[in-house]
Amino acid sequence: MPLVKEAPIIPLSQAERPAVETLKAGGIIAFPTDTLYGLGCSFHRPRAIERLLELRGIDRSRRPLTFMLPDLGELARYAQVTESGHAILSRIFPGPYCVELIAAAVVPEPHVCGRRRTIGVRIPDDPFCERMLWALGSPLLTATAKSHEGRLLTNPAEIAAELGSELDLIVDGGTREGLPSTVVSLVDDWVTVLRLGRGDPDRLL
Repeated sequence: MPLVKEAPIIPLSQAERPAVETLKAGGIIAFPTDTLYGLGCSFHRPRAIERLLELRGIDRSRRPLTFMLPDLGELARYAQVTESGHAILSRIFPGPYCVELIAAAVVPEPHVCGRRRTIGVRIPDDPFCERMLWALGSPLLTATAKSHEGRLLTNPAEIAAELGSELDLIVDGGTREGLPSTVVSLVDDWVTVLRLGRGDPDRLL
């Protein structure tokens, strides 16, 4: 699928194949999750990763993009998880959480943070995301859909107006607004809530 200058908006029911083709071609898409809209690109497309970092104004040395995976079974490929850590994660995934973990050796330096080599991981409770990720066959690197001024973009029209010329495809899942994901650190199996969001922190206990 050729990349375009103005991102088309495709209904959710028709978007899986074009979204996957766009990602495999090195594009950036906007898509709905179980919380808000995300912006994402393939883990295997370095130029797309650089575009996404620039688009969102993210300093990768301080806060890399988040890994989005289809299910918990894929997690061990990209992060170190102990038996007790897995038990905690199985209570919250899939769901509206982002978990900080120590990266596996396969994850290269540009995608990790700090001396402990941490990454953030999302496994959303969203059927479209799950199907898209399985079809893609690799993680998405993602960030929340925001304007250049930092305002949340909650529907396809807002995303197109603010970022349409910088994206390659927008998946129309209606309006997604409210709280973002709850962010939790599980480094060394020590549970620390870094940001309260939609996910219930009591499920971590």
